[in-house]
Amino acid sequence: MQDEEAGATEAFEDAALYDWEYRRRRADVRFYRLIAEERRMDRGPGRVLDLACGTGRLLIPLIRDGHRVLGLDRSAAMLARAQARLARTGPVHRARGSLLRGDLRALPLRGGFHLAICAFHSVAHLIDDADLDAFFGGVFRALLPGGWLAFDLLPPDPHWVNRDPERRWGRTTFRHPATRQHFVYTNNHRHDPARRSLHIRLFYQPLDEAGRPAGDEIVRRLCHRLLSPEEVAQRLTRAGLEPLARWGGFDGRPLENQGDGQDDEHIYLARRPRDNSR
Repeated sequence: MQDEEAGATEAFEDAALYDWEYRRRRADVRFYRLIAEERRMDRGPGRVLDLACGTGRLLIPLIRDGHRVLGLDRSAAMLARAQARLARTGPVHRARGSLLRGDLRALPLRGGFHLAICAFHSVAHLIDDADLDAFFGGVFRALLPGGWLAFDLLPPDPHWVNRDPERRWGRTTFRHPATRQHFVYTNNHRHDPARRSLHIRLFYQPLDEAGRPAGDEIVRRLCHRLLSPEEVAQRLTRAGLEPLARWGGFDGRPLENQGDGQDDEHIYLARRPRDNSR
């Protein structure tokens, strides 16, 4: 569907704005760095696959921690910014990192990775059942036997999902980090129960120096598949992956799944079994 495809791409066309908007999102980076270090302590040095790596928000810290990392993303703009960040590191760090343009639905990789990470709800951009199964199957093939997959999803809290789709939320005034244009940001969302998806709209209203609207409002679409823990476990198992752990936040709290807003994130850890050569 057109809205769903746009919902996986439009919010990532402005890489500079993306980095600015999520500059304070650091808890997931700390969490995945710990996962990568635990994996290294368990199996020794190995290769890490950063899926939907974006601008290198996680990739660069992992490289600085001493991991060899391949970052994959479908957005040319995001990869260009990641490449620029990688180029600013020292030669030792640059030698540990590489970037590849690719689609989560058709991972062009087979074997060789001890750990795959898909951060910041990126798996949820895959709305179709077939796309989700293709992703998990592709990760299975990319991992070495015993390799781990870690990822997070937006919690499907019904109180938040079903709030008024006509209201605007999150009003913020800011300057674009590159152009210095003033904007007012708001957002809303609409739930599609038939597709089990959430259609989010990000609104950017340009302002003049006096704070008055100046030009047409810019709208960016973002779409997420809402996945329950039970469905995640089923899809992992179907792909040959073994669920290992799940959390309700990057502070390590248990995943409650009570629909009461207690979970900040849904975070999953799975493994390709050592004796599974599928």
